Amino acid sequence: MALITALMMSTILLALGMAVVFSATTDTVITRSQRLGEQSFFAADAGVAIARRALSEALQEEVEKIQRGEAAFYDATDDNPVSGEFPTVQAVPDPTTNQNHVFYTNVKARAQQLAKVAARDQILKGLNGAEFNVTFLPMSGMVTLQRQNGVEDRATEMVRLRYGIEVTGTTEAGGSASLVETGFISMNINLVNNSATNSTRDFAFSGFGTFYDDGDAIANAALASGIYTGPVHTNTHLAFRSTNSVTFRNVVSQVDDYIRMDSNNFAQGHQSIPTADITGIDISAEGYKRVPRVPLPDNNFSQEYAVINATGIMDRRSDGTPVDPPATIPEDNQGNPIPVFDSSGRVSTKVLQANLRDASNDEPDIHGGEIDDGVYISSGDGSTITGAGIYVKGSASDIQLYTTGGDQYYVIRQGSNSTTTIRVSPAANQTTITRGSNSTTFNGVPLDRSDPNNVRPGVSLFVDGSIDSLRGGKDGSTNRRALASGTRLTITAQRHITITGDIKYTDPVVDSFGNPVSNIASVQNVLGIFTNDGNIYTKPSSQYVSGPGLSMELSAAVAAFNANTSNDNGVMEGSFTYKSGSSNPGNNDVFVLAGSRVQSKANLTNYRKVNRFFDVRFSGGKFAPPFYPGTTYSLTDETTSTGVTISVIDDPRATGMTWFRENK
Repeated sequence: MALITALMMSTILLALGMAVVFSATTDTVITRSQRLGEQSFFAADAGVAIARRALSEALQEEVEKIQRGEAAFYDATDDNPVSGEFPTVQAVPDPTTNQNHVFYTNVKARAQQLAKVAARDQILKGLNGAEFNVTFLPMSGMVTLQRQNGVEDRATEMVRLRYGIEVTGTTEAGGSASLVETGFISMNINLVNNSATNSTRDFAFSGFGTFYDDGDAIANAALASGIYTGPVHTNTHLAFRSTNSVTFRNVVSQVDDYIRMDSNNFAQGHQSIPTADITGIDISAEGYKRVPRVPLPDNNFSQEYAVINATGIMDRRSDGTPVDPPATIPEDNQGNPIPVFDSSGRVSTKVLQANLRDASNDEPDIHGGEIDDGVYISSGDGSTITGAGIYVKGSASDIQLYTTGGDQYYVIRQGSNSTTTIRVSPAANQTTITRGSNSTTFNGVPLDRSDPNNVRPGVSLFVDGSIDSLRGGKDGSTNRRALASGTRLTITAQRHITITGDIKYTDPVVDSFGNPVSNIASVQNVLGIFTNDGNIYTKPSSQYVSGPGLSMELSAAVAAFNANTSNDNGVMEGSFTYKSGSSNPGNNDVFVLAGSRVQSKANLTNYRKVNRFFDVRFSGGKFAPPFYPGTTYSLTDETTSTGVTISVIDDPRATGMTWFRENK
């Protein structure tokens, strides 16, 4: 009996012990599950706040693209005709009827990028192995327009969007929780309707066949014999000799009411502007006119900036940051962005360094507050071309341009032993920079993004110094064209540029008589040569010109100005002239310019005959080499309209209204 009792008690105690163990194990599992659920919930909760902010930032960025002209306005007339009332466009499309509009597609894609930042995700995962994933639900809501009282050309676009965000938090241990938040994002956008008015237009200086700020700068320098096929203008007056033969096939204009004829004295030989042909001057049907002064461009630093930002546009926001920033803006030791421009208005050294690479794919070193001398390509990431071209720090001893197989080559020498070759291959969409045994190939080619609606290949080759020799593909017995069919290029130097050889397009723009070629409308190759503080010299070498003799041919729009007179040292600058000390051309040698010629001061060319054949693509200033200098000017009175623009954008305000949680 005692044995049975003992066995029963042991069984009861065993059962009680097993119950205690089961209860403790169950509590442990429940506690672990609850802990994992809470960890994943906290990850999801953090993700909701991050995603809400990311959605607001993405919405603002997309509207700012429209403000900068990088994206088009939404045409409201298709869905809600307004019969020409202001405005017929709006910044934000109606989300109810246009949920799949590219505007909202871009907003959600950008919000996904902002919500998933690798560095932040790594920190979160390092805490407890948690992470989150975001899904942005389709937006709804309304966009309304309210015209400002009493102001016909002002309106406010009021945007109220209903959003939905689903965020799932997970842990490495298997926890999962989802949160869904809905709410509203509100923002106001002020619009301005820039109605049609009589106004001037932006006029590229290539629109002049010949331009002189001072057309009579040397007492014994009259216009050489030859043909001018494009518009000619001077902000003073022109000088002539009756023994020469100058033929104008287009309009001639000047500011003064007289010309100087047959005199080596500035104060003598004044005659009224001719109204018909006279000895030594043949005038076209467009006539010889007196007009107001044409302003000159302020500086050439936009060409420098174009190398790294692909637009050359230096406009700034109210906080001083550029509207068109470069690919990379470095930060200082406190994590603050370094200003893109220095106190003089040029690109700051640190920003240049961050956006340039050499043949070894290294950023330039900095010594004495400047990047080291060398040749660099525009890349802010070391793998892709992110700007418009080529930066040469220091003077260039020689630059040769030539094309082979559709590729464009730039051979740049500094000193006697440093030569860098850059090959732009449009067909392969690659750019290669080589110096000695070092070579790096980048994805992409230099682009001109100055017109966001017409992004196309375009190169800014900027030399922070002088160019001692600039030439094309003629070198002894080797004779190649300088520019490939698709090359659009502007070469800018801080100081002087000396042209030593023929520079010819693959696809010519004029025939031997100066008439436009029959296929001129389809010709794409174009070259600009520009200095804002120096001279453009001709110094023909028999090795680099096709002749006969020292006859020379240049296909380009050239411009020389003198923005800084303090470094002239008694030499006339801002002119297109012959290099002193060079061999003079023979009596039968001819200089042919197929393009346009713009300069501050008229100067001697040392050629007895100069044909200035106008590239008619430049007519009216609508077409120009990329990043070429321009000014505000109108050849004729013209009524234009710039349409609707955005003046002010209020920061979007996101307000969460409801949310619910789901543990998984």
